[in-house]
Amino acid sequence: MYGLIDCNNFFVSCERVFNPALNGRPVVVLSNNDGCVIARSNEAKALGIPMGCPAFQIKEYTNPRQVVQLSARHIVYADLSHRIMSIMGCEVEGLEVYSVDEAFFRTPYDDVEQNHKFLARLVKKVHRYVGVPVSIGFAPSRSLAKIASHIAKKDRRITDGVYWLVRPEAIDIILRRTPIADVWGIGRRLAASLMGRGIDTAYKFAQMPSGLVRALYSVTAERTQRELRGEDCQVVNPVTIAHRSLMTSRTFGQLLTDRREVQDAIVHFAQSTSRRLRDEHQVATTVMTYVRGDHFREDLPYYSNSCEMRLHTPSSSAMTIVHYALVAFNAIFREGYGYRKAGVMVSGLTPESGVQLNVWDTEDHGRQRALMQAIDGINQRYSAHMVQLVPETSQHSWAPRQSHLAPPSRTLRIYTGLIDYES
Repeated sequence: MYGLIDCNNFFVSCERVFNPALNGRPVVVLSNNDGCVIARSNEAKALGIPMGCPAFQIKEYTNPRQVVQLSARHIVYADLSHRIMSIMGCEVEGLEVYSVDEAFFRTPYDDVEQNHKFLARLVKKVHRYVGVPVSIGFAPSRSLAKIASHIAKKDRRITDGVYWLVRPEAIDIILRRTPIADVWGIGRRLAASLMGRGIDTAYKFAQMPSGLVRALYSVTAERTQRELRGEDCQVVNPVTIAHRSLMTSRTFGQLLTDRREVQDAIVHFAQSTSRRLRDEHQVATTVMTYVRGDHFREDLPYYSNSCEMRLHTPSSSAMTIVHYALVAFNAIFREGYGYRKAGVMVSGLTPESGVQLNVWDTEDHGRQRALMQAIDGINQRYSAHMVQLVPETSQHSWAPRQSHLAPPSRTLRIYTGLIDYES
């Protein structure tokens, strides 16, 4: 059988780990530039605030002063997610991380009651060690485990955080109550098409002839149907597929007109992209830089452009990627325009072990690789930005707007074996 662990209101729960005063209060976490709601506490859901609600529309549902609005801190969320997945990896086999707050795994026992008791203890362990509440559902297939975990999270009668779907009669009852749009793998278009044919529940979809589902839709839809029947045929992470391209881009917190400010953003994006390249043990053959204005500003002309540069020798060195990104930026930057977004993309990726050297290239790539390894080791040990290329300005005017950051906490925090305090 398969289990699915799902963190409850993950981003909000992470914020509550470091600020317990948020417990019991309506809390929402906002997206980049504090644009819209990307996570809600149960109290905020009870007020009727929908997912994706623009921040300025919260007042249409309730008094904004009643709701705690927080800017997202994705680095913190990723760290807590890593801790949860590390605990799960030590307790269960076949862990398949599906998202930042979800992971599938194989249940350790064949007996349902043994699995239930084991997973209930695991739910308590995760909450005790990390502070984030989680729910677990298990069933014969991943799609059914997804439905079971949703019930474990939503049904208040389930006090231990674990729900299972194993008995056929129980599965039929739950599928009759599950809207087709809520089935994992059924997108909006497919759901609309099925509902147009009168298939409005997961049960009706499971009862359709498999050949008809495959003929009308796709083999993927047929696999989803077979999963609802209890067959294991979904593949979450069959292999680790190397990326063909990598991009780092941001929407600026304000409109920028100064060349140096936009250039500093390009330097930052290029360094981040090169670090991701080295993490995947790949090198890039081309670097592309793009800039974009603001469609909604009528007082400034709109401008958008991009430029791609080909490297003489494939590389993942920060100095090389930044150099070519800036060359491309200088080719497309125009004075007199306002810039709202920019980014750096590398493509033509190949494994770093198979680099074809250029006879006309005078760079010592061996020394560059050694230097990058040393810098990455320092940054991993102490801070992600301990050693980096120095920008022309340290104002970070391009940084996303975060006017709702949580106040500093004196909660003890442990990162990579180091203990430090937020002041």
